[in-house]
Amino acid sequence: MKISYIISSVGLVSETFVTDLVYGLASLEKQLTILCNDRSAHDILLPCQIQTVEFLCLTSIFDRISYRFDYLWDRQQDRRTFERQLHHAYRELIPALKQNRPDVVYVDFGTVAVFVRQACADLNIPFVVHFHGADVTSALENHHYRESLHRVFANASALVVASDHIRRLLILEGAPAAKIQVIRCGINIEGIIPLSWQERRLLPPGVVFMGRFTPKKNPIALIEAFALVKQQVPTARLTCIGDGVELNRVKARIEKLKLEDSVQLCGALPRSEALLIVNRHWVYAQHSVTAPSGDQEGFGISLAEAAMLGLPIVATLHNGIPEQVIDRETGFLVREFDYETMAAKIVKLLLDPDLAAQMGNAGSKRIADLCQTDRRAQAIYHLLQVAINN
Repeated sequence: MKISYIISSVGLVSETFVTDLVYGLASLEKQLTILCNDRSAHDILLPCQIQTVEFLCLTSIFDRISYRFDYLWDRQQDRRTFERQLHHAYRELIPALKQNRPDVVYVDFGTVAVFVRQACADLNIPFVVHFHGADVTSALENHHYRESLHRVFANASALVVASDHIRRLLILEGAPAAKIQVIRCGINIEGIIPLSWQERRLLPPGVVFMGRFTPKKNPIALIEAFALVKQQVPTARLTCIGDGVELNRVKARIEKLKLEDSVQLCGALPRSEALLIVNRHWVYAQHSVTAPSGDQEGFGISLAEAAMLGLPIVATLHNGIPEQVIDRETGFLVREFDYETMAAKIVKLLLDPDLAAQMGNAGSKRIADLCQTDRRAQAIYHLLQVAINN
């Protein structure tokens, strides 16, 4: 079976679920090729061929001039631009797919699938789409994308999601329930051995967050929560691993609350380095919310990775998070934007390491059972086989 894996970008530090799946599929099928619009500056070595096909950006002089004309003069700019992007993607993907001659195509993100659909349909290549979060929340604000998405629902052989929450959103949007498969993201902690709680207690009481600094992760709420934590646990420290558009606001809030000596900003790091840092903390905290744009989380991979390392989780009742974090069993869940309650739950764990250890151990067992990397790759591989045979 020849598989073409189509995605916008390869090598993004934040998208470890792509790397893990590629390794999993490559172990099952040697004829795997990635077609990507671009390769990240953090490009990594993958066990398959990678071909750059600029299908998501207008590259010809004619297209660029026409885009500027539409922008300046045409009232139908949005529709014309979207149609031009669809045509460009088709023109770029057709020769690439003819060259690779895949039996099946796997597409990451609905926002990519709308540009892939027509080429697959015309070449009679079955395709499977994985939806993640923004592609079925904030992206729906673009009604041209939304219209095209319904054609993806009709043509796709299967639709993959990592949480029941995203499954419900797809059904509400009109996707056929019978096509949707819930396949949890696999969790890989890079062979890192979790610290025992006997070792962990020798470290200062630490809280850690790992992820992009974006509105839907609301790092400002986490900073406000930690300021309240410091009032009751003066020795507490907070480590934030990541980068993003909210970074400058985070720095300003840290300075305003005079937390410079207690908060460490590590920037974006490769997963292996980041997890070593996470491993040296007591509690993992993440204040995910529905952003003003409507953007939501998909599957909280960082939370699951921290749980696998034995940390209790304090997070929000958001999207699929309650499907992996069991409130009062593997951590605590609070309402979105309720940073005061988040602070209270963090304090409770920092002051009661026995409870933190109990929840952390329970969370590790739950994620080990729920999020097996090999099981995810095998389930998706099976879907691709079914797509070919139907």
